[in-house]
Amino acid sequence: MLVPEEDLAIHVDVGALPDEIADRKRLRVLLDRVLDAMPEDLRTVFVLFELEELSGPEIAEWLMIPEGTVKSRLRRAREEFERVLARCAPRTRK
Repeated sequence: MLVPEEDLAIHVDVGALPDEIADRKRLRVLLDRVLDAMPEDLRTVFVLFELEELSGPEIAEWLMIPEGTVKSRLRRAREEFERVLARCAPRTRK
């Protein structure tokens, strides 16, 4: 996984109900599964932008790639995230 557990730690609210804590843990596991299923180049840009909140220019500089490449990877990463999430997420009944 690209992002260390402590960087995305699930902060437990002292007043949180056990169900809320369990839901947060399930969401973290789901996030890990989706990110692990993404190609590394897309996952890297996605995590840096969406989770680490770096800007496009910062990511371009950090990865030493053109800003246009960052934008196209981010677009493709978001599409891939949605596709993988739809496949990994438990189906809900209507």
